[in-house]
Amino acid sequence: MQRAQRALDAYADDGTDPEVVDTDTSYIASGVSKTYAARGTRPYRLDITCDTRGVAELTLTLSRGDDEQPYGIGCGDPEADQFTIPPGKPFRISVDRVKNGTGLVAWRLNTIAPDDVEGCDDDITACED
Repeated sequence: MQRAQRALDAYADDGTDPEVVDTDTSYIASGVSKTYAARGTRPYRLDITCDTRGVAELTLTLSRGDDEQPYGIGCGDPEADQFTIPPGKPFRISVDRVKNGTGLVAWRLNTIAPDDVEGCDDDITACED
């Protein structure tokens, strides 16, 4: 849990001023399935990580309506993976469960200033470079 918390905190001094909306954890054997309303006008940034034994990567799926995009998230990385989601419509985060898996998924959902969005402004539609 401490390693996952450090990975989430790795962006504390990145120059943004995030406002925490939710923070949570789940065991990898249970997976994750959570829906957020995405109210307001500020973009959302999902910081997510995993700390496991014997599992190097988990599959995160971001979805809204008919749009969905899977991503691999590295377990045990020193920095959490980050994803940007625009406000306005509810979205869902899902992490596939690992049957008989040991470890956890930790995430923090923040809102950030529009000027603090780096790269893709909607990781659900998977912006192309």
